[in-house]
Amino acid sequence: INAEYGHYYITNNLRKHKMKLGYWKIRGLAEAMRMLLTYAEADYEDVVYECGDAPDYDRSCWTDVKFTLGFEFPNLPYLEDGDMKLTQTIPIMHYISNKYGLTPKDFKVHAQCDMLDHVAMDLTAMGARLFYSSKETFEAGREGLIKNAQVVINQFDTFLGSKDYFAGDYITGTDFIVFETLDKYTVLEPTILENNKNLINWMDRIKKLPTLNKYFNEPTTRTWPLNNKMAYFK
Repeated sequence: INAEYGHYYITNNLRKHKMKLGYWKIRGLAEAMRMLLTYAEADYEDVVYECGDAPDYDRSCWTDVKFTLGFEFPNLPYLEDGDMKLTQTIPIMHYISNKYGLTPKDFKVHAQCDMLDHVAMDLTAMGARLFYSSKETFEAGREGLIKNAQVVINQFDTFLGSKDYFAGDYITGTDFIVFETLDKYTVLEPTILENNKNLINWMDRIKKLPTLNKYFNEPTTRTWPLNNKMAYFK
């Protein structure tokens, strides 16, 4: 694969289109994408779907159009960029990262960042199973989830070490997916990162990036609920 040619194709043939990012009116799986697109100063549109209230949580706003939009594997989140239509979280993150030159520069680092992306998704799924359970199940499992999540968080902290970003001295899409994953856990337990100084410094570094100033300091999608209306922990 010729990475340089691939990047040239993307920048010259697809940047002229205004991208569409489709997802529920929550942070969920799409917030890392929104954050990455904001950092890259991309021209994109949030296509927002909002399910109904209890008890039915009507999702017809999405299901009525799900199979009419031209996606090969219709799902949320989705990204539409001209004739490129993608679903699934990691492929979308990788596509955006490639489009804006935010990928690892070394083969080994690329593999490591792929690993980190999937670890972050596993950690997200670990929380989601409990967040979308009953009140009783959530309360019974909360401390266990925090304990298990802390093990993975410590591993992230060790891997990051003294580096500025997970790939080294430059930012990649991996930083955004890991950031959003960990930030959700600070909503669950505000002290969960208190012994992870490497991660604390790294998150502060990202929050201070110039193109993310408005994103972090003014009302944006970041103030939306973490999870959808049927979740106990929102």
